[in-house]
This record gives sequence, C-alpha cells and structure tokens, in this order.
Amino acid sequence: MTAIAESNGLWESMYQGRTAFVRYWAYIGLMLGAVGLAMFGGDGYTENGYIFQLVGQDGLMWLGTGALLGAGLAIGASMLRPEMIDGYIPKMMVSWFDGGALMLVLMGLLTLLEPTAAMVSYEDQTNLFAANVIMTMNVLFLFSAICYIAYLFAPDSFIGSMATATAWAALYAGGSALLLRWYESYLFMDGEIGHAPVSNIYEVFILLFCIVTIIYLQWEKRYEAKAMGAFVMALVAAGVFFSIWLESVGQAEIKPLVPALQSYWMKIHVPMNFVGYGAFAVACGAGMAYLTRMWLEARNSKMVRVFPSLEQLDQLAYKSVAVGFPAFTLATILGAAWAAEAWGGYWSWDPKETWALIVWLVYGAYLHVRISHGWHGKTLAWWTVIAFLVTVFCFLGVNMYLAGLHSYGRLS
Repeated sequence: MTAIAESNGLWESMYQGRTAFVRYWAYIGLMLGAVGLAMFGGDGYTENGYIFQLVGQDGLMWLGTGALLGAGLAIGASMLRPEMIDGYIPKMMVSWFDGGALMLVLMGLLTLLEPTAAMVSYEDQTNLFAANVIMTMNVLFLFSAICYIAYLFAPDSFIGSMATATAWAALYAGGSALLLRWYESYLFMDGEIGHAPVSNIYEVFILLFCIVTIIYLQWEKRYEAKAMGAFVMALVAAGVFFSIWLESVGQAEIKPLVPALQSYWMKIHVPMNFVGYGAFAVACGAGMAYLTRMWLEARNSKMVRVFPSLEQLDQLAYKSVAVGFPAFTLATILGAAWAAEAWGGYWSWDPKETWALIVWLVYGAYLHVRISHGWHGKTLAWWTVIAFLVTVFCFLGVNMYLAGLHSYGRLS
C-alpha cells in the first residue's frame, strides 16, 4: 500500500509545482520553434517539404532550441517569482501537451511496423499499418460503450473503471492512428501527396471520435459523471459503425488533395470545426442523460442513483455548448478567410456554408435563452438533442445529398 501511495504521489507531483511549470513552457518553446522553422528556417513553409524539415536536422535545431529556451526561462522565472509555478493554465494545459507528446511517441514506434518502401503501393493500401490501429480503436470504443451502458445497470467500480480505461486507450489509439496516416501519406509518389489526415470524411470521423472522448473524459474526471458516458459513448459507437461502412465502400484510402484543399487553412479550419462538433455531441449526450433521468424519476426507478443530478447534467450540457460554440464560431470565420483566398469571396451561400450558419444560429440561440432568459431543464435538454441532429445533417447530410463548392467533401 505504501508503494502504491508513493507511486500516486510521484504521478501527481508531475502535474504540480515547478515540474509542471517548466514542462509547460518547454512545450510552448517547442511549438514556437516549429513556427520559427516555418517562417525563417530552411526553405520556409511548403505543403510537403515542411514535414521533412521538422524531422530533419533543421527541425532538431529549431525545436530543440525552442524547448531549451522555454525550459530555461521557466526555471529562471520560477526562481525569481515562485508564485508563478502555481498558475492555473500551466497545470491545466501540461497534461494535454503530455497526451499529444505520447501520441507522437506511439506514432513513431508504429512506423517501425510499416511495410518497406518497395512494398508500398498507391493502388493497394491494404498493407499499411494504420488500418490495424484504427481497427483496434474501433474495438476499444465499442467495448467502452458496452461497459458504460452496463455500468448503468450494475454500477460496479470494476465495470466503471474498465469503461474509462478502454475509452482512454481508444483515444490514444485514434490519435496515433491519425498521425500514422499522416506519415503514410508521404510514402506515396516520393511524398508529393503528403497531407494532414483531415482531408476526407473517414479521417475526420476518427478526429471526431477523439475530440468527443477527450471532452467527455474531462467532464467525467472533474464532475464524476460516469453515467453520462453511456450516452456519449453510444454516439461514438454509432459513428464507429458508420466509419466501418465508409471503409467498406472505399472511403478510407489515402488520396491526393484536390486543389481547393492544398492550403495551410485546412490544418486550422477543419480541426477547429470538429472541436465544435465534438462538444455539441457531448452536450447531446448530457441532454439524453437528463431526459432519461427524468423518465426514471417519474417511475421511481432505483437506477436514478447512478445518474448525476438533473442540475449537474444541465450544467454539463451548457458547459459543452460553451466549449463548442466559440470553437465553431472561430472555425466559421477561418473558413470564410479560406474561401476568400480559394474562391475570391468570403461567403457564397454554398449548402455547407448555409447549414453551418444554421448550426451556429441554433446553438447561439441556446446560449441566448439560457444566459439572458434563464432557461433550464427539460426544454434545453431537448434543444441539445435536436440541435445535434441539425449538426449531423450539416456534417453528413450535406456531404451525402447536396452539391456545391464543397462537393470535394461528398461521398464518392
């Protein structure tokens, strides 16, 4: 027991005090080094060449220098002003940075399992290893969803722990799989078609699973809302089945980017958009949990004890929308800037743009009636569910049924 306590204490110390503070600023320095490389180092930023610079000698110099400067300045600042080490932002963000670093390490290890260059063919991509990692992710997500649902009927600590552990494992599998696909895109045609793994509906589904899961797991950890996982992870499981269908109809292949997507805007606009979608999915899960608890209360069911209170579920839905709405707003603004560069106009009432505006208005109205008019409870729970159906149509329905300037994103 003493050894376990010491191990837990060591783990907690990694995210407190000077250790977390210095590590946080080392990560910031690392990212600034990457920006410096793009702006001033080597050949500057090019769609394909920059990646090779990052993993080459120039990248090592710029990133290493940035990390060392960041850590050195943090050590100096923490000695001059010790109170700085207790800042909220470094404590909160360092765990996210560590998670990203772990995914990069996992991706690096997984590249060792990739086929040799002589075995790689653009026409036949079945031997690429990312597909195996994605299959593992799918199995873990489905198992996690089953465990969360079982937890509602048998709130045993082991079942709950298994649900959370497999959700975390699926998250890291999904994140490392996306990074591995990024690496794989450079294996074809001497790296000429390499691009970030957010270019087709199959890849962004994996990104969406990861975003939904990380937002939910943060709420679960902070608010002990494990029962909500049965609803959130059920949505993820539904998405997993859809992504399996996408793979079966040939949507999982790595392909060259169409001209409209050959832009740095894609790496910013698309992930930010899916932060919004992911947060809205979690809000929908909280709304479904709220409505289910109300239904159970009306029948005096003992299962009510497993659920968070109605007030807490209402708050979690609101917090999720409060996370997603600014991200979705920023994504829409970035998309307009990208459209101006690609098509010569900020807005063209394309079906995707129109439905994005509808989604924005729906969630903007949600925040308005809650903040300005004090709405709570059942009405807003239904709002989150219906609003997410609107979001799903914006994401999938437009791609499947409507044509426009965004037709490159349609299912083929």
